[in-house]
Amino acid sequence: MAEAHQAVGFRPSLTSDGGEAELSAPVLQEIYVSGLRSWKRHLSRFWNDFLTGVFPASPLSWLFLFSAIQLASFLQLDPSLGLMEKIKELLPDWGGQHHRLRGVLAAALFASCLWGALILTLHIALRLLLSYHGWLLEPHGAMSSPTKTWLALVRIFSGRHPMLFSYQRSLPRQPVPSVQDTVRKYLESVRPVLSDEDFDWTAGLAQEFLKLQASLLQWYLRLKYWWASNYVSDWWEEFVYLRSRNSLMVNSNYYMMDFLYVTPTPVQAARAGNAVHALLLYRHRLNRQEILPVRGPGCYSYNVSHLSALHASAHTTPDHIRHLRDSRHVAVFHRGRFFRVGTHSQSGLLSPRALEQQFQRILDDPSPACPHEEHLAALTAAPRDMWAQVRRSLKTRAGDALEAVEGAAFFVSLDSEPAGLAREDPAASLDAYAQALLAGRGHDRWFDKSFSLMVFSNGKLGLSVEHSWADCPISGHMWEFTLATECFHLGYSADGHCKGHPDPSLPHPQRLHWDLPDKVRPGVWASSPSPQVPDFDPKLIPAPSLNLQITPVPYSIPSPNSNPAPTPVASSTNCPLRPRPQSGSVHSEQWQLATSQIPVQQVHLFDVHNYPDYVSSGGGFGPADDHGYGVSYIFMGDDTITFHISSKKSSTKTVRQT
Repeated sequence: MAEAHQAVGFRPSLTSDGGEAELSAPVLQEIYVSGLRSWKRHLSRFWNDFLTGVFPASPLSWLFLFSAIQLASFLQLDPSLGLMEKIKELLPDWGGQHHRLRGVLAAALFASCLWGALILTLHIALRLLLSYHGWLLEPHGAMSSPTKTWLALVRIFSGRHPMLFSYQRSLPRQPVPSVQDTVRKYLESVRPVLSDEDFDWTAGLAQEFLKLQASLLQWYLRLKYWWASNYVSDWWEEFVYLRSRNSLMVNSNYYMMDFLYVTPTPVQAARAGNAVHALLLYRHRLNRQEILPVRGPGCYSYNVSHLSALHASAHTTPDHIRHLRDSRHVAVFHRGRFFRVGTHSQSGLLSPRALEQQFQRILDDPSPACPHEEHLAALTAAPRDMWAQVRRSLKTRAGDALEAVEGAAFFVSLDSEPAGLAREDPAASLDAYAQALLAGRGHDRWFDKSFSLMVFSNGKLGLSVEHSWADCPISGHMWEFTLATECFHLGYSADGHCKGHPDPSLPHPQRLHWDLPDKVRPGVWASSPSPQVPDFDPKLIPAPSLNLQITPVPYSIPSPNSNPAPTPVASSTNCPLRPRPQSGSVHSEQWQLATSQIPVQQVHLFDVHNYPDYVSSGGGFGPADDHGYGVSYIFMGDDTITFHISSKKSSTKTVRQT
C-alpha cells in the first residue's frame, strides 16, 4: 500500500528506549515544506483573484496613475481638486519631519480611489456593451455598421491578456424574460406538433396560467434576479438534478468520445498516463487561471464559472456537490478491484511515464476481486434514496476506502475489452462504443464523480460525465484540451509508450479494501445490472454535411407576414411531441425529443486541414422520456456531422436503434 511505503520513510527519531520522542530535522523539514506549499497556493489564488477583480486594468496602471499624481504634485498642480489635502487632514500627525510621508500616503489613497472608480466604470461599460445581441441576427459573412462599431468598442474595453475569469464581473446578468413572451414562444414551439384539439387545450391552459399564477411567479423571479447573481442556475442545479431520486445512469449522465478514426497508441497504460496527466494539467492551469476565457465571435466572452466544479463528487442525503480543488490522487477500477493512485510527488505532478508505470502495475496485478467488490459501484447507479441508505452503512464500515474514491480528483476505469470503430462492423462497433461510455456494465464507474475516464484495452478513451455540476460545453472544453495535449504536446514514443522514463522508486498503487456490512451486500446484488440492463439503445451516425438535408414536418405553420415556411424537425431545445390533455397540467408533459449541439470551442488546438481525422466525435446522452429520443450532434471538421441518437430498449413506441 502507498501509505505503508511512505510511512516507512517518514519516521521521527525516538530515544533508544523507545520513550519520549526527540525533535527530528526531517519531520520539521516536511512540516515546513507542506506549510510553504499551502501558503504559496493560497497566495497564488489571492493574487489571481486580485488580477481578475481589477481587469481590464492592471497593477501597473495603478503605478502609472500614482506616478502621474506625484509628478503633478512636484509641478505644484493638484489633479485632485483639493481632495488630497482633505485626506492628509484625516491622517495622523506624525510630526513635521513626516509631512512628506503624509503627502505620499494621501496621493496613494487618492490614486487607489480614482483607480477603483475607473475600474468600476470599465466594468459597467463592458457589461452594457455585452448586453447587445444584434450580432446574433447578422447574416453569415456580413456585418452591419452598428455591429462593427460595437465590436470595436468591445475590443477597446476588453483589455489585453485576460485570465480565465477576467470577464466574469463584466458579464451581464441573465435577464428575466417577459412572461407573455415566454408563453407566446411556448405556444409557437408546440403548434407544429399538436393537433388542433390539443393545441386549443394547451392554449387554454396558457391563458389560465397568465391570469392566475404568472404574475406572482414572475415577481419571485424578479426578486431573485435583483438579489442573486443568476436567478436560475442554482435552482436548475438543485431541482432538475440534485433533488431527482432517479438513477444517475442514462437518466442524468452523458458521454464524450475519443478521436473517431485514430487511436494515438494501442498501449492502454500509456494512454491512461498521458490522459490523466493532461486532465490534471488542465486543473492546474484552471486553478492558476492560465486558460484563456471562452469567447464567442470577436471578443464576446461566455460565463465559465462552472469550470471550478470540474473535480467534484455528488453526495447523498440530500444530494449536494462537494468540490475537490486540490485532490492529489485518482481512484482506479480494474477487473472488479479498486485502487488509489497518487498523482503528485513533492516536486509536483507526476510525469506521464510515471503514471503509465502505476497503471501498468495495476494491469499486471493478479489479485482477484473480493466478494461483492466487483459490483460495488453499481450502488451509485441505484435510485438515489437506496444509495443514500447503503452509503451511510458503507461510510461506517469502509469509510477510508469510500473517502479514497469520493475524495479522488476523478475516477479511472481500465476496461478489459476494446472499444471504438471496427472496420469489420463499423455501425455496430460505434453503437457499442457509445453504450460502453454512457453505462458500461453498470458497475465499472462511480457515477457520483464529476466524470469517469474510461480507458479501453486497445487504448481508446472516453468520458462518462455526471450532469449536475455543469452542461456539456464546460466538460467539452476540458476534453478538447485533454485530447490535444495528450496527443500533440505530450505525445508517445515509437513503441507506443509515454515519453520519458519510469520511476521505480514510486510506491505501488494502494489496493482499497471494503469491509462491507451484511445489509449492504444484498443492495450490491440488487443494484447489479442484468444482461438486459442498462436500458439504453444508442446509434452513432457520422454523416457528410453536404448530404445532410433538413426535412420539414408534414404540418407547418405560416409566419404572419410571409408565405408558409416549413418548420424543421431538428431543434436545439426539448420538444414535447404529444402533450397529454388528460394529465391536467403542463408539468406532466413528456418531453419525447431532447436535442443538443456540442460546440467545438478551441479550434486552434486542432489542425483539421492537415489532420482531419484528429477531431473529437462528440458525445451523447439518454432520452429524457421513457418513450422518447435523445439526439446530440457535432460538426467534425469542415464536412462531417456526427449524430448520437438514443432511445430505451424497453420502449414500445420508439424505433429500435440496434
